[in-house]
Order: sequence, then structure tokens, then C-alpha cells
Amino acid sequence: MRKILLLLILGLLACSEKEDEELSPFVGTWVVTEMGIYEISDCKGEIDDTEWRGLKGKGFTITLELKKDGTGIETITGPGAKVTTFTWYDAGGTICIIDQCNPYDMPNNQLSFHIDQVKDPYCIDENYAVTGHTSKRDCENASTGNEWFPKECHKIKYKKQI
Repeated sequence: MRKILLLLILGLLACSEKEDEELSPFVGTWVVTEMGIYEISDCKGEIDDTEWRGLKGKGFTITLELKKDGTGIETITGPGAKVTTFTWYDAGGTICIIDQCNPYDMPNNQLSFHIDQVKDPYCIDENYAVTGHTSKRDCENASTGNEWFPKECHKIKYKKQI
């Protein structure tokens, strides 16, 4: 009888350990702690976070709640406040949140992570429509009303709420 009880207990412990192992480190609540644009467009150099600090001063926050079932809730407070539901998944080195996939960097303690979002260069015309121009010269030569936006790399850092 003792052997059966011991095997039952060991079996239950093994099942709960397996479930814990399969739980993504992203499951939980995350708060944006840093946001800005790298000085060099290939995601290198200092971060200009002037806009982020200004928004934070006005009560702006971004919180992500990532659930183990692959759904999530983004809550923005302050200017432009809104709540958005979405799906997410971890593709091993890449996290996909709100239909956008980005490589991430997460330290071993799994209490924070950051993503770098690259925004490709583009040209807009006087009606704010994106044109097909692929260089600053072509964009500006096509019309005096066109405006060129160079490639940028944005950093977003999240901290896990415990």
C-alpha cells in the first residue's frame, strides 16, 4: 500500500513539474520601463528617450498581461488611454505580440526583456500617403511636397511585475 501511495505522489509531482517547465517565461504582467530610438539605425548606440520621459511625466504607462493560453491585454494609461486584447506567442528567440514579431533579449533571471523594432525608411507625399520611393533623393526629387523618413530602430524594455 505504501508503494502505491509513494508512486502516486511521485507521479503527481512529476506532472506538476512538467507543467511548470512548459510555462513560457513571458506569462505574467509586464510594464514598459524604457522606450526610445537608437542613435544609429542598425540598433546601436545611445537611446534617445526624450519623448518617453515626457509621456511618463504626463502619466503615460504601458502594461502587457500575457496569459498562458496565448491571449493578452495591453493597457495604456494617460494620453491616448486604451485597452487592447490580442494573441501572442514565443517562437524561441522571437516574440509575436499584437501581430508584430520581433527578436527579444531576456536575461537568465527572466525578470525583464527588451525588443528592438526596426522601422524601414519611407517617403510620404503632401497628402500623407506613402509613396514607392526607396531613397531620399528620389523622394524629394519627385515632388517638393514629399518628405523622407529614414530607417529607425526603436528599443522597448519591459520589466515583469511580481
